Amino acid sequence: MSERISADCLLAALARSGFRKASMEDLARATGVSRQALYNRFGSKEALADWAVKASIEASLAAALRHLANPKLALVPRLIEALDAWAGRHIDLLRSSPHAIEVVPMVARDPGDAARAAERKLVAAMAQAIRISGPGAAAPRAGGMAQALAWTAKGLVHAVPDHAAFRRELDPIVGAMLGR
Repeated sequence: MSERISADCLLAALARSGFRKASMEDLARATGVSRQALYNRFGSKEALADWAVKASIEASLAAALRHLANPKLALVPRLIEALDAWAGRHIDLLRSSPHAIEVVPMVARDPGDAARAAERKLVAAMAQAIRISGPGAAAPRAGGMAQALAWTAKGLVHAVPDHAAFRRELDPIVGAMLGR
């Protein structure tokens, strides 16, 4: 059943009212699944929220890795698309409610083990892409460059007013880092 539940819809429902105020009935309505079915599958609101956060992290990482592997794009656009899939796509959720930061740990200060592990995979994949496709001078610094880009993307999520601004600001940063 969890395959039919949208983690993004669930996180948006949690963000609207905050974790404590969101009822299982609210979450059932948001996901289109009965309250009892949610309890049967997840057991508690905490377990449901934990699943949604992990599913969102996995989806963000998978999308980012797909962008990095796209042979039709040059390196800078691949990195921008990957960082957007990892962090930028969450801006609308973060701006939707003052409670949103409670439920999107990948851009919070303490993201949890799942987000840290996923970010390590993303950074490793970005470093490999930089080593393979970047300018020769970038190869020895690929790991540090990839980590700096991941941190920059997370910082931009908090600094910019919307998703369009995230994309606008990220482009020259990635370009400058890779000497474009």
